[in-house]
Amino acid sequence: MTRLRLIETTLLVLVGVLLAAATINDVVRQTHVNHRLVADLRTWRTYTHHDYVNISIDQETLGFNTQREVLCANTSPGPPGARTQLCLEIWGPVVDGKRAVHGGWYLPPYTPDLRAHRYGCFGTAVAQDMCPGS
Repeated sequence: MTRLRLIETTLLVLVGVLLAAATINDVVRQTHVNHRLVADLRTWRTYTHHDYVNISIDQETLGFNTQREVLCANTSPGPPGARTQLCLEIWGPVVDGKRAVHGGWYLPPYTPDLRAHRYGCFGTAVAQDMCPGS
């Protein structure tokens, strides 16, 4: 009976250690992601000279695990998506609270960010064939 209790206790401790390690790993990863996204917002505002609040951040267009984001927001004041939007491809290390802009494109008002709607691609977006006809 004592041996069974020792095995059960050991297994419970191991499960607890595993859960603690997973929690710590997740918190650290989320902290890094949050730091990167705050830098992305600052980068968009610096690049466009617009202090907008409604900036969409897409982590999937360029690949979820790539740490490359696409940020889109209006080029002039108005409700989100109601004006022409500028979308920027941003990645790289955070330097002075910002990351590098590598390319981007424009979107007409009230259109989803689909390849068929994009125009005016620049930078790596051209090489990645992110716009029709590019």
